[in-house]
Amino acid sequence: MINKQKFKSLLDDVLIKAEQHCKSGSGEEFLVKNLSKDQINYIKTITDNLESQKSVFAVIVTSLIKKIEDPNQDIRLHRKDIEKGYSGRSLDTKVVTPWLKEHFPRFAPKQSGWLTRSLEQPHAFTRNFPGKIRNKKVKEAFLSILDDVETKKASAENYLIGLFILVLNKIAKETDTTERLIKVENAKSITIAQILKMLEEHFSISQSSRLPVIAIYSIYQILSKNVEIYKDKKLQPLKSHTTSDRHMGYGDIEVYYSDEKPFEIVEIKHKIPIDLTTIRDVLKKIQGTTIKRYFILTTAEPNFEGDEKEIFDFLNSVKHVYNIDIIPNGILPSLKYYLRFIPNLIEFVNKYTENLKREFEQATDIKKTHIEKWKEIIMRYGLMQTDNHLWL
Repeated sequence: MINKQKFKSLLDDVLIKAEQHCKSGSGEEFLVKNLSKDQINYIKTITDNLESQKSVFAVIVTSLIKKIEDPNQDIRLHRKDIEKGYSGRSLDTKVVTPWLKEHFPRFAPKQSGWLTRSLEQPHAFTRNFPGKIRNKKVKEAFLSILDDVETKKASAENYLIGLFILVLNKIAKETDTTERLIKVENAKSITIAQILKMLEEHFSISQSSRLPVIAIYSIYQILSKNVEIYKDKKLQPLKSHTTSDRHMGYGDIEVYYSDEKPFEIVEIKHKIPIDLTTIRDVLKKIQGTTIKRYFILTTAEPNFEGDEKEIFDFLNSVKHVYNIDIIPNGILPSLKYYLRFIPNLIEFVNKYTENLKREFEQATDIKKTHIEKWKEIIMRYGLMQTDNHLWL
């Protein structure tokens, strides 16, 4: 039986110590005094790759906190089916990952670090561990830390405090980036055509699949307050990457009736054209529900694959038989349509900016490059506040 409260208290205590060092400016001093150059390099390798190695982060935090809780446990033996082992996955799933979602949501795995095939293997985390962690430097650092703790009696607490110091410093630097985002007020007039150009440019940068979702959601936040059809409905919070699979719902954006039943759904596909199979899959998913409208929006050009007449003939039959509107379209034509109903276009720009910042702080789908590019676009279009107030 895992004592959840005990482990949470231990994690809180380690984090408090790391925060105190960061606030007093003694973080670097702690590292130099308590860890060797090699040990510092190990944890720097972990923190430098947090965005792509969330599972390793969760596993190493789980391992170190287990060592603090039970100094006699060999933390390399991370499975019950290994002799003298413990269940690292259970500890991570029940305590560590939920704790990481609360304190470091941007770098927390979806459910558990042990769900990654490279880490769940029934082999001890010794230096010859066969798991194929993609980044060889991360694998070496990860296994070296555990080996250091077990064979050289290095302090698990010092390692974990040092790791948290580096993560807190990383977050502080990233927060400084988002705080430079400018809230637009009293700006010159802007047109729908200009906003579409701004968004199209923003969507064109790499790893941009989350950006159209944020744009459409920002519009829904405004429409839900201004359009009569949404007055008695509830816009659901935008789900993050850490949302459990069993809570994924129907689509990317969801509007519910007041009795918590689904009313309208938006699903956004990135660079995937819409075909008849897509439509049929949606119908299977929502048939028998209270959903009245289901939008399928894509960034692909062209928007459709296959016979468009066949697609729309099928959609007409769905409307006739089931009284459900399944509406496929391209993302930019849809944005153009939606923006016509926004009374103040500057409000949309600010809402999109605000959501970009929040998403950046909570998950890794939004990158620093996305934030910097949007700031550059805003400035280039002259959308500056007269008092140069920063978006906080």
